[in-house]
Amino acid sequence: MNRLALAQPVAAAAQRHVRPVARVSTEFYLRAFDSMTLQQDMVDGAIFMALVHGQLISPHRKAIGVRELSRKVGMPYETVRRHAQVLVGSGKCISGRSGLAVPASVLKGRVIATFMRTIYVNAVRLLVDLTRLGVAAFPTTSQPRSSARLTKEQTVIAVGGLGLLLVGMRLMRDFWGGDLMKGLVYTAIWTANVKHVANTSLANSATVLADSQRQPVSVGAVSRSLRLPYETVRRHADALVREGICVRAGRQGLVVLATTHHQTEPGAVAGYHLVIEFLTELRRGGVEV
Repeated sequence: MNRLALAQPVAAAAQRHVRPVARVSTEFYLRAFDSMTLQQDMVDGAIFMALVHGQLISPHRKAIGVRELSRKVGMPYETVRRHAQVLVGSGKCISGRSGLAVPASVLKGRVIATFMRTIYVNAVRLLVDLTRLGVAAFPTTSQPRSSARLTKEQTVIAVGGLGLLLVGMRLMRDFWGGDLMKGLVYTAIWTANVKHVANTSLANSATVLADSQRQPVSVGAVSRSLRLPYETVRRHADALVREGICVRAGRQGLVVLATTHHQTEPGAVAGYHLVIEFLTELRRGGVEV
């Protein structure tokens, strides 16, 4: 497991927010990941949404090269090229001399509109949680009706949320040596272990929660939460147990112990910085946060 030398130090005043922010932002990542992969392969979804994000933040750009896209999603060039061919074959994107692009008919279609609305709602939920933690100051706003177009401000939030999802996935890949699936299974396990404290004072704790405050989660529950095959989750969970990253609590399920969370502190710090950058981006876009 890479200990993330890329993690920047956190000011003493902000240190108390690192763990609470990790708890609420991880919930955002898992919800957003679920909506992104609902109707497509995980890698296809990441590459496709990276293309969508690139065109939304730079509408004047006609295409994005495979090498740039590879850097954007943190995946090997050949992996991106191979999956891009699948996306081209399905009509989700087109390929030209200057790279890949999402056709206007797809970019403005119902699938993308529905996804961006879902990302917006999830991002608002994250902003509300961050405001409760004292990290943001997001005013209460009404969420859009299912048939309504996103307003300019809502679009800024949705695009920022999509960017946060993509960079969060890249961070996870880096932290787990390129194995995004393993990182997702680990994340789903530890998030489920503490989900019961989400609306309690423990959720705001600046320290790692004690093992006695964690609840085991079954492989089946993780499989359902990630919409991944049971055997895929079981295989990665077994690897995490062999490596001592999580343990089995008898027949009750899996638990990531406090000692592991202390060891992964650089990941929590790096994730905190991503959230702060997300808030900064929203402010630049005119959103009051």
